[in-house]
Amino acid sequence: MKLKKITAFTGIFIGLSLAAAVSPIVGEMVATLPPLIVTYPRKYLDLEHENVSFPTTDGLTLRGWFFPCDDPQSPAILYAPATAKDLRQGLSLVAPLHQAGYQVLLFSYRGSGQSDGNRLDFSYGARESLDIDAAVKYLSETRGIQHIGAIGHSAGAVAIILSAARNPQIDAIVAAAPFTSLQDIWSDNRPAIFPADIYLETQRVYQIRKDFSESQVRPIDVVNQIAPRPILFINGLKDKRIPEQQASRLFKAARQPKQIIWIAGAGHAEVRSPGLDNLSPQIVRFFDKSLRN
Repeated sequence: MKLKKITAFTGIFIGLSLAAAVSPIVGEMVATLPPLIVTYPRKYLDLEHENVSFPTTDGLTLRGWFFPCDDPQSPAILYAPATAKDLRQGLSLVAPLHQAGYQVLLFSYRGSGQSDGNRLDFSYGARESLDIDAAVKYLSETRGIQHIGAIGHSAGAVAIILSAARNPQIDAIVAAAPFTSLQDIWSDNRPAIFPADIYLETQRVYQIRKDFSESQVRPIDVVNQIAPRPILFINGLKDKRIPEQQASRLFKAARQPKQIIWIAGAGHAEVRSPGLDNLSPQIVRFFDKSLRN
């Protein structure tokens, strides 16, 4: 009887341990999965656009929507979506940017929307920054656009920072709620129920399964390489995912010219909407100063 109790207890312990280890993995897969169906929203049918596609350096095809101006040489702004989002996340910014004379490119990362790639391989900016590279190349070489700005939210902002640090063709950046590093974002968002050791081990599993390294996702190490190109940070004072201390560290690591806007009462999602939408006049002025002068 005693042996049966010990065996039962051992089984329960092993089962709980496996559940604790597996649950973060399953949760991460669900949290980073992009939408299955992508259609053009009816409420934006008044915005004329072109369906476009362009290749990545590793042989995938990315697809998106391009909103042209009458002058094909007008500056262009690309939008980089957040985790588990596709190109539609940028649609609300198209009208104010277009009315200000900017062409706009919205596209989905690899594995998202109608772009090629594995839907389960989101890499928090590591490979997504390569997709930013491909988008910039499309704008500069295929469309012949000389001045390019970029807006990104969360992991999209991280992908832009990583790309801009090595890509001088990105002339100005609006980074909304970026994190300092993958290690920091995971640590700051660890559920209290999961022991730190188990949580760290599941992070290693993520990286092995997705074939990337957290060392590739450290915008705090490279954000200083963007200068003298300007960068505008936008953060929420109620953002629990990207704490104020983390946002301040990234801003401090950047070199001039730089600005930061704090949105009172805004959590992580609210930084994007309604945050960026409400700040569109300031964003347009930032790009006017950065790309037109």
